[in-house]
Amino acid sequence: MIAKANPPAGYLPILSNSPFGWENGPIFERVTDGGKERGFRIAERHINAGGACHGGMIMTFADILLATAVFDIADPPFVTVRMTTDFIGPAYEGEWLSGTATAEDAGEGMVAVKGMMMVEGRTIASASGLFKVIRLRP
Repeated sequence: MIAKANPPAGYLPILSNSPFGWENGPIFERVTDGGKERGFRIAERHINAGGACHGGMIMTFADILLATAVFDIADPPFVTVRMTTDFIGPAYEGEWLSGTATAEDAGEGMVAVKGMMMVEGRTIASASGLFKVIRLRP
């Protein structure tokens, strides 16, 4: 599955402890000067009846993407409390969907996160969320 996904240069598969993540991936990550990027190759199993990437898959990826940024300011475990996704344009089978996210401490063990997802320079979705840190960093 990893070889078939054919990620762009610099992307390595993430190690997920979630069977759900493995079932929907593989998801890849690379570190750039601007921070971490995550991405995946849209496969046939990700396509909806309209021929585009299913919104549920985009939201699944958004949740994984936003969590990437939470790691920058908090230690696990943490959980998604709320997530909003705005669908801006379609993505299709065979395309590489990638995104970036940033996080900020929202106080009281909460982390606010924003992210953007793109395909070949086209913005296809944005997401924002709130995560609850289960165990605060000392």
